[in-house]
Amino acid sequence: MGIAKPIVLPSIEFKKQGDADAYFKSMLNRYDDDEYLSDADEEVVYELLQRHPEAETKIGPGIVGIFRAHSPDHPSSCFHVHRADGSKTDFSYKTCVRGKAPSLKSRFYEACQRSITNSIIDQKRSIFEKSRGKIACYKTGTLVTFSTSDYRHTKPRFRDIVESFIKTKNIVVTEHLISVGADMQYSTIFSDTTMARDFAEYHRTVAELQVFKRFEIPSFT
Repeated sequence: MGIAKPIVLPSIEFKKQGDADAYFKSMLNRYDDDEYLSDADEEVVYELLQRHPEAETKIGPGIVGIFRAHSPDHPSSCFHVHRADGSKTDFSYKTCVRGKAPSLKSRFYEACQRSITNSIIDQKRSIFEKSRGKIACYKTGTLVTFSTSDYRHTKPRFRDIVESFIKTKNIVVTEHLISVGADMQYSTIFSDTTMARDFAEYHRTVAELQVFKRFEIPSFT
């Protein structure tokens, strides 16, 4: 038997392709045709889309939303992107799972995410400590604890913050900006700590985050 190939996205990792297929199939089935994904699901699917062989064409001038719809090119409903210019196109999550390694832009996105991970955890912990261990979910009002919740971006979305950072700082995204961290085999980080600090500071000035009830990831066999 062949060695299982992990599928690694900036915010989630799957031990093998079958696990990723099952996860995104389950997600797709939670929606009806013409229904847009929640912010949390959309972020993960956006990360997955970076692996598509035609990712740049699919994304085009930018994505304002991802939704489920029927397509004549697929035997059943699939994910679609709604671009910033109003145009729409479909894509297969299976093509993304089996696609190329993450693009340079996707790895820059991950490096941005890694640069704020510890501060986000610290902020979340501080919020729960001040609230004596329980906080109402921003969306549902359900009381959640530190371990049963996520601290997520609302508006602007994280990917919009990254794009704005690139434009505001006139950054040309190149390979020399990022590297693989020595402590985590698959973790992409900035090679220059100044860039990491700059993004963390920029993020602090523009980001809005809220506590949400955590969606439980299904366990696969």
